[in-house]
This record gives sequence, C-alpha cells and structure tokens, in this order.
Amino acid sequence: MAIYVGMQAQLQQLEDLVKQAEQYTSAVAHGAGKADQGTAQAQQRRVSYCRNKA
Repeated sequence: MAIYVGMQAQLQQLEDLVKQAEQYTSAVAHGAGKADQGTAQAQQRRVSYCRNKA
C-alpha cells in the first residue's frame, strides 16, 4: 500500500508540474508573461523533471 501512496504522490507532483508548464507556455505565447532568464530556467527545470519521470 505504501508503494501506491508514493506513486500517487509522484503522479500528483508530475501533474502539477505539467500544469505549471502549460500555464507558463500559454502566458508567454499570449504576451501575458515575460520569458526572462529566471522564468525560462524554471520552465526548463520543470520540463526536464517531467521528461525524466515519464
């Protein structure tokens, strides 16, 4: 059962990161956000993490 709980927590974290990535991409694409160095690096970390977990 503990494995299931751990997997569920990881899936929730992955889902949250994907949502954040989608929101960032949408905001930049629509001009609502700015892709400066800090936000671009945060986005790259989210994408890298998601790729490594998939």
